[in-house]
Amino acid sequence: MKPQKQEEVSYLPEKGKMEALGRLACKVAHDFNNILGVIEGYATLAIGGAGKNELLERDLQEIRAAAAKAAALGKQLLAFGGKQVMNKTPCSVNVIIENTLKRPELPQGGDFKIEPRFGTGLPGITADAVLLEQALVNLLVNAREATDEGGTAVICSSALQLEGNTVHSPNPQKAGTLFIKITVQDHGTGISAEVFEHLFEPLFSNTKTSNGAGMGLSTVYGVARQHNGWVEVKSAPGQGSEFALFLPATTA
Repeated sequence: MKPQKQEEVSYLPEKGKMEALGRLACKVAHDFNNILGVIEGYATLAIGGAGKNELLERDLQEIRAAAAKAAALGKQLLAFGGKQVMNKTPCSVNVIIENTLKRPELPQGGDFKIEPRFGTGLPGITADAVLLEQALVNLLVNAREATDEGGTAVICSSALQLEGNTVHSPNPQKAGTLFIKITVQDHGTGISAEVFEHLFEPLFSNTKTSNGAGMGLSTVYGVARQHNGWVEVKSAPGQGSEFALFLPATTA
């Protein structure tokens, strides 16, 4: 007897809850960064006064490095809350994907492979390329963690027109609006219904190996929102997942 196929589930983050979490994350990040600024500043001053005491200087360098890592976490909290400083420029989504695949932190090698599928004739987008690349890296890291025994993650680009009005983006979009869609698909373990509810929450992680203190998917959510877009997920336990990032296309 063939095993019964698990029903695929689609998920959109609950807007009200995520906005409340975003406000909290920004408040925490602001206070957090102020404290870290003091720590890093005094560590730098102390290093300058350490003289020839190499042991003391090494310890102070460790303090400064730890503060820098914590500051990076603060930036991810700001990204989730939609308050990350951005530098938007006209971009090609295919070029962004190509540059993402060159980033050193991207998980590749061994039994895990990434297969790009580029749409043709796509309109441009106005985006912060660095932030968007980081969001795609996070999605690909998530795909790698979902495929414990290796496999292939497929990243695709395409364009679509909205068939109806949508309230998913921060600024509701009308039917006929042109969007760029980037999907990252894996054939891993899938996502349970219990995990779906918390998937994009900051500091939530469903994997033992997750990097970034559980901020990967929440950063993706925040970056999408800051670009007036949104994220959708489709998954079924044991049958993999598909994350879709929707971004408004640039129109003449």
